[in-house]
Amino acid sequence: MRELRGRIAAVTGAASGIGRALAVELAAQGMRVAIADVDTAGLAGTADAVRALGGQALVVPTDVRDPEAVERFAEATETEFGAVHVVCNNAGVSRMGLSWEVPLEDWQWVLDVAFWGVVHGIRAFVPRLLAHEEPGHLINTSSVGGLTQVPYIAPYTAAKHAVVGLTRSLRAELAETAVGVSLLCPGPVVSNMDPHTPRPGEVERLADGPAALARHARESHHEGMAAEHVARMAVTAIQEDQFYVLPNLADFLPALESDFSALLSAPTR
Repeated sequence: MRELRGRIAAVTGAASGIGRALAVELAAQGMRVAIADVDTAGLAGTADAVRALGGQALVVPTDVRDPEAVERFAEATETEFGAVHVVCNNAGVSRMGLSWEVPLEDWQWVLDVAFWGVVHGIRAFVPRLLAHEEPGHLINTSSVGGLTQVPYIAPYTAAKHAVVGLTRSLRAELAETAVGVSLLCPGPVVSNMDPHTPRPGEVERLADGPAALARHARESHHEGMAAEHVARMAVTAIQEDQFYVLPNLADFLPALESDFSALLSAPTR
């Protein structure tokens, strides 16, 4: 999908981090952008950044856990702009702790946002992408944690592994259409998605992992790759119909190679 100027993008998780960077980069490419998140103050900041570039932003506060809310986001995008061409299913959250100790409600929350939010986005937007019979593209944000093992954030890695499988299936299903598919799997990125961030309505009850890992997780969200760089890579993937988008890959090659070596060397009978 080479030509983005004048077309329409929809981005979830757009209040900060990669989502904000995606919205701004797409606007810089000349797209009109619909943005969704539960963080209304953050959404306003993203809209200001888009408009500072001379772009148009439609702000639709949305909880991606709710399929009806995501459907309303899709409908609002089409009503305001007339169509949608690029969809970024990007919303994600995390929780830290031993997998058998993380409370069930935290497991549910992470999976509802990071996995079911992607499912709801696919169900709401893919029919619209197909209906207008124009080139389109959908990109799902997973993580390097969806490709390898990462301890102490099992709800997050489980959700992100599920997004990888879902996106691979989606690519096969859309292979004969005008809709391209990309899978974004970044490592640490500067953002406010701290594994300890309280969920909506929660005052303070954190599922802590080991102190050293918790410190590393917090630091990585301040010292990781710039979200703007990740967004530029993602937009290039949209333009070039590239499936895998792998920022930070060099940092994780040893872990990936170890995982796949063990897989390929496992007994088969």
